[in-house]
Amino acid sequence: MSARFLGEVVLPGVAQSVAVARHCVGAMLAAAGHRGMEDARLIVSELVSNCLIHTASGLYGGLVTVEVVAVDAEIVRVEVTDDGADAVPRSRVSGGDDCHGRGLWLVEQISLKWGVRLLGAGQRAVWAETFTGVAVPGRAGEGVIAGVARREWEVKR
Repeated sequence: MSARFLGEVVLPGVAQSVAVARHCVGAMLAAAGHRGMEDARLIVSELVSNCLIHTASGLYGGLVTVEVVAVDAEIVRVEVTDDGADAVPRSRVSGGDDCHGRGLWLVEQISLKWGVRLLGAGQRAVWAETFTGVAVPGRAGEGVIAGVARREWEVKR
């Protein structure tokens, strides 16, 4: 199966857009038949929040674009485009007392892979791919049957 465009939403760079983006991604995935959408919804929440805090998207008149693509029947790519910033996003480990700084680390932990694409006019897109099928992490001896395996995920029958 080749990648299939599921939808796009362009939102103003305001705090309420985080919840709207999360809802829209869930609706796009549900309409396309994906069932396990919580990781994708969490990823979009983190990426949109980062746009509002760390990029020009959070300034007056700024925009955030969220695009969802089905990579195959069980994996989706969520891509969030911002209006640009001076630094390239990177995952880091925050201290126990830090109130911020865990967003991309969390995205890294729950995604199959993620990255950053630099676009023209100062914009950039941060993307992450995640599993949306019915699966549990592979654990030996717990009845997990290798069906369609993706990284450390296996389909449970």
